[in-house]
Amino acid sequence: MTSSRGPGRIRGQLRDGVAGVLSQGVTAATSLLAQLIAAVSLGLSQYGVFAVLLAMLVGVNALYIGFVCDSFTVFDRHAPRCRAALVCAASLLILLFTTAAAVLALTFAGGGVRSAALYAALVGCKLVAETVRRLFVVRVAFRALLFNDVCCLVVTALALATLPTVVWSPSLAVLFGSMCCGALAAVLVGLWQLPAVEWRGLRPGWTELPRLAEFAVWRALQSGLRPLTLLAARLVVANVVSTAAVGVLELARLVVAPLQVVINGSGSLLLGKLAARERGGARRDPRSIGRAAWLLAAGTVLGGLLSGTAAVLLAPLSFGRSIDAATVFGWVAYLAVWAAGLPYATELVTRRRARAVFVPRLVDSLVGLGLATPALLLGAPVAALPWSLALGGVYAVYRLRALAGSDSESAVARGVRADRQEPAPAAEAESHVRTPHVPEGRPDSGGGT
Repeated sequence: MTSSRGPGRIRGQLRDGVAGVLSQGVTAATSLLAQLIAAVSLGLSQYGVFAVLLAMLVGVNALYIGFVCDSFTVFDRHAPRCRAALVCAASLLILLFTTAAAVLALTFAGGGVRSAALYAALVGCKLVAETVRRLFVVRVAFRALLFNDVCCLVVTALALATLPTVVWSPSLAVLFGSMCCGALAAVLVGLWQLPAVEWRGLRPGWTELPRLAEFAVWRALQSGLRPLTLLAARLVVANVVSTAAVGVLELARLVVAPLQVVINGSGSLLLGKLAARERGGARRDPRSIGRAAWLLAAGTVLGGLLSGTAAVLLAPLSFGRSIDAATVFGWVAYLAVWAAGLPYATELVTRRRARAVFVPRLVDSLVGLGLATPALLLGAPVAALPWSLALGGVYAVYRLRALAGSDSESAVARGVRADRQEPAPAAEAESHVRTPHVPEGRPDSGGGT
């Protein structure tokens, strides 16, 4: 019986793995579709505005994922007080971020109340849709997640095809409205697929919120630091140079955007595996983390060189615009450095050391922006921005690697000492299995992203 179940279980895991990878690709395709249409239909200045607003959407999404979604991944989302705290946190953050989005769109985009309202609605729908997506990930329901993401892509594509001809000409409002339709469809289809226990009876509560925030605040800051740094970088370029220069920067970044999705997907998969190992009490293997870092960085460099070279040669035919090679390969360098540090950061996060990850990342961002801003003020080309950000990231990789290595050595030493102790009595051992000892704030159960 065991032998007959084994192949079936392996096939199921393989299907789930393929569905998870395809889901990342579909999500990337949805974002890439909107960005390609914006790059083709908008002028460089308006495309720069679109890029800044999209950067804010990515930034608030990362903050929300770090605070809410990673919290219900790590903590027990079905425990009543924890569930109430998660609902409270999600509601407050969605209200805060949609308000901030409306203000930014009104002051920066200059597109009027309609564009601002649609952009704020897009931010709200995307945050709810991301909550639904992460519930599928926690439940390891990757085939359902893939169906959900395909529905989002199809509805977004249909809206992008029909709205310009039916309602308005191509504009920021059309792009935001189309993306909002896709996100809303993802929410509705997701709620239809999820069991009712995941979304019924949701009530906010404050009791457990401070304990939750001890982990979530640092995790959110660490998760949101990179996209918010990129948002700040775009705002620097827009104010020091022009929004058209932001458009030039974004055209180059668009070339390597699929690589960023692959890196993020790899990080999510690695987080789930490492969190499961940590909950199971398995010993840490720093060599496997090092191998993952080298593989991610090397794959990013190789993929970036291939896609960058092809884009520089083919962009005039595809977009009717040339793409600056130095800027493209600057983004490749930035992503390679980010990929090299991601496994070490992920390993630290699974041990609730989000604060330790945040400090090197903060230094990374400050150094990158500190190098780029005076360079742009002195008249350097816009390519100086991604190269400066890449240089800032080198310190973060070094520091995160050192932190992960020192913690792993300490854990191995503690494990050796524990192995030398005499075994516990049978009754005590049985009790330990039923209710494993965890540090303060560590979950009894939960999934991984």
